[in-house]
Amino acid sequence: MKRHNYSTIHKLIIILILLFPVCSMASVKEVTLFPHSAKISEEAKINPQCDKGKCKAVFTLPPQADPESLVVFIAPQSHAKIEDVQLKPIQVRDEKKIVDLRKQLTALQDEKKEKQAKLQALDAQLQFWQAQTKAKTKTVADSYKLAEAIGKNVQKSNQEKFTVETQLEKIDKNLKRLQEELNQAAGHKETAGEVTLTLSGSNQNEISLSYTYSLGGCGWLPLYRIEGLPAANSVSFSWEAEIWQSSGEDWKQVQLNLATLQPIINVNPPDMPDWIIKPRKLYKAARNKDVAATALMQKDDSAENEVLSATPAETRNTTYSVWSLGRKNIEAGSRQRLKIKDESWPAEFLFLARPSLNPQAFVRAQVKLDKPAEIPSGQATFVIDGAVLGKREFSFAGAEGTLFFGTSPLISVSSSTIADKSGEKTIFQDKQTRSWQWLIEAKNSSSADIKLRIEEPVPQARDKRIKLNFKQNPEPAEKDHARFIWLLDVPAGQKKTIQNNIELEAPNDMNLDFGWR
Repeated sequence: MKRHNYSTIHKLIIILILLFPVCSMASVKEVTLFPHSAKISEEAKINPQCDKGKCKAVFTLPPQADPESLVVFIAPQSHAKIEDVQLKPIQVRDEKKIVDLRKQLTALQDEKKEKQAKLQALDAQLQFWQAQTKAKTKTVADSYKLAEAIGKNVQKSNQEKFTVETQLEKIDKNLKRLQEELNQAAGHKETAGEVTLTLSGSNQNEISLSYTYSLGGCGWLPLYRIEGLPAANSVSFSWEAEIWQSSGEDWKQVQLNLATLQPIINVNPPDMPDWIIKPRKLYKAARNKDVAATALMQKDDSAENEVLSATPAETRNTTYSVWSLGRKNIEAGSRQRLKIKDESWPAEFLFLARPSLNPQAFVRAQVKLDKPAEIPSGQATFVIDGAVLGKREFSFAGAEGTLFFGTSPLISVSSSTIADKSGEKTIFQDKQTRSWQWLIEAKNSSSADIKLRIEEPVPQARDKRIKLNFKQNPEPAEKDHARFIWLLDVPAGQKKTIQNNIELEAPNDMNLDFGWR
């Protein structure tokens, strides 16, 4: 009879294996983290169910996966071909979380039993010492000794009892919280994706495949430390990545890559709209309702116009860069930091002042790299000579860039007006004139010589009849359409001045706006 039962069970197991294709536990091999998602590459071995040359294989994607991003590859040695891919949602529970919660509950319940046993022992001690108050003594001295012993031991037992009762209260709260989490986890089901592959050409019992998909609940954040070192003519650049994933499983020894931009998973290109050139419609704004109608029509037109309009290795793709960090362990539900690079950038330091706006002098570093770099936007801590200046957003692209490291209280550049005169409009001369005179004073109160760059605005005439004449001492080292630029060497404890004269001439009947300066 027993042999018959074993034979029946054995046959039932074989039937179940034949009816349902088996997928061995898939393992994550490579992860490319984007700022708010991840591209996951997994490998699996599947025992498909075959019938008349057609085989079916099934595997499951995690709840955070995007089914539309799935791409499946069959190993060449499997000699199989994918004929069809079917996706359907299924309800799953977080079994790993449930097991962990049950373990925590069991441990807390055992701890509670220990505390309760200790509490009973303390109650017994208290009863014993309280009973000693009725004991008879031979002398007064013995009575005092007994009273002292009773007092000390009752006090000690009460203190220990209070501590144990407090611990039991905390344990009860944690037990209640864990039980609620367990009930929620056991009753909560998430929607995962079940993938069914239809295969042909395979006569093997086991097929190796790999697949990739996009996963939510993952990401990384760049963190930078940038320190200006003027004495060494360099900028110390440190880059770390804060990474996280909430897949519910720890990733063991996966090839980890970091990418700068979110992937775009559009398969089809957008439709090309027609380019239409037509006369504009004119609307009269005679009444309020006509104005509203015109605004509405203009809004429609604008909508139409919008339609028309070790050390990580870096790999540059068409639209983003990828850094390879090697094999890493990434725990689920926690954040960790990984070092990407530490570099020393050559830089030329000087002070930059714009006295027409304020007298402050800003520490500027002009960075020149050996080769172009792409550093994504992130939070950076700025430091100069060990002093922390604060945090602000930072990004870098190319081989050259400008960084600022705050101001120096020992350097000031002031601008004072000497003259601001307007000439009288005369009928015979048929012209008007105006002249400005400023004195720029640069003061170096520090104990070191400095290089100073001073920038002042160039008045820009928007009419060819406006004539401008400039007289400066010394002459600017550089000049473009918008700025005068002086480059000065100011010794320690010294001052330097710049005289800036500007004369304007325009037609008498021209109503001029002289701007903010």
